[in-house]
Amino acid sequence: MKIIRTRQRPFLVVIDVILTVLAWVGLLYLLIRGLWPLIETHAGAPRIDNSAFDALGTLQIYMWIALVNAVVLISWARYQQRKSRSFAQRRLPSPVIDDEGLSKSFKLCDDRFQKLRTPGVMTIHNDQDGDISHVVTHFWPVKQAELPAPLAPLEHPRVIFLHAEDDDNREPLTR
Repeated sequence: MKIIRTRQRPFLVVIDVILTVLAWVGLLYLLIRGLWPLIETHAGAPRIDNSAFDALGTLQIYMWIALVNAVVLISWARYQQRKSRSFAQRRLPSPVIDDEGLSKSFKLCDDRFQKLRTPGVMTIHNDQDGDISHVVTHFWPVKQAELPAPLAPLEHPRVIFLHAEDDDNREPLTR
């Protein structure tokens, strides 16, 4: 698992360090207070009596709290990991849509869809639902009958042939 390191403001770093030191001091205080009766000797021999069982009970409570903290932290990390995976999937490019899907998505009739397929500048108006209500084209298409006849090829085309400098087979230029 990668650890992401981001820069924090110095003020936040100081607060983080102070809270961490206070947490460690509190933990050590509680451990020493709970374990000191076990270590304390009475007449040269360690005392093992009811206070030892009380200390073990305190340690058991600490262990349960540590276990609950570990479960919470691991669950939170797994949740964030799954969340980041789904976020990465949302950032993927959208799938390619075909003509049928596009017309179904915007509720386009064939006439509007063909108008959208023609090249040129157009204004697309939408209704309240986001569907296309009408399309205004800013050009006037020319019908096939109105097009001029194609240019006829020239009867005697003049072709200029330029030889390369290193062409041995070239003819001398004469006028």
